[in-house]
Amino acid sequence: MLRQKTITKIEAQKRRPHRYSVFIDDKFAFGLDDEVVAKFELKKGQDVNEPTLKKILLRESENKAKETALRFLSFRRRTEKEIKDKLKQKGFDENILKRTVEKLKEYDLINDLEFATAWVKERLEYKPRGKKLLRQELWKKGIKKEIIDQALNESCQNEDKSVLDLLEKIKSRYKNLEPQVARRRMYGFLLRRGFSYETVKTVMKQSLSPLPRVENEG
Repeated sequence: MLRQKTITKIEAQKRRPHRYSVFIDDKFAFGLDDEVVAKFELKKGQDVNEPTLKKILLRESENKAKETALRFLSFRRRTEKEIKDKLKQKGFDENILKRTVEKLKEYDLINDLEFATAWVKERLEYKPRGKKLLRQELWKKGIKKEIIDQALNESCQNEDKSVLDLLEKIKSRYKNLEPQVARRRMYGFLLRRGFSYETVKTVMKQSLSPLPRVENEG
């Protein structure tokens, strides 16, 4: 027969009134969110056994994980990997982590495709860069290859224009250099921004002909 324990007191915490301190057999046992107290209809004098206590504490851990994730998301949208890494850092186990992520996905609070698409659009608008560099950035965020491909295909359809726009912005930096030196430096700058060799070569030929002789991409 399972040993019964008795809830001898439940009181609101002074600094966090939405949380309650629960005493079992006249000893402090744990703190609970008010939602958990309500769900299990906990009250003074109630008998609880070990399986019930485990369910209560599991629900409390899930609530804590959800609140941790929501606070993390309140600053900006995050990738699935970023949320998982945050919860791991806070010590939540793998099962709670998975359930939390799935619940956030249901509410569309985690959506890696939306994240990747927004990331690419923002980068192209404020700090233009090519697919190669964008792909590396998104990969580091833990986004899957097929999602990265979709986001790039939707948002980077005219990379020639991105290179041309960026080239127009940086020309003035090199105006006091010898033409061939200026061209080589602009060429290197564009490659470091992740634009492909062929794209840079084409745009440079069109706007800054003649193109300096370059042995390789790096």
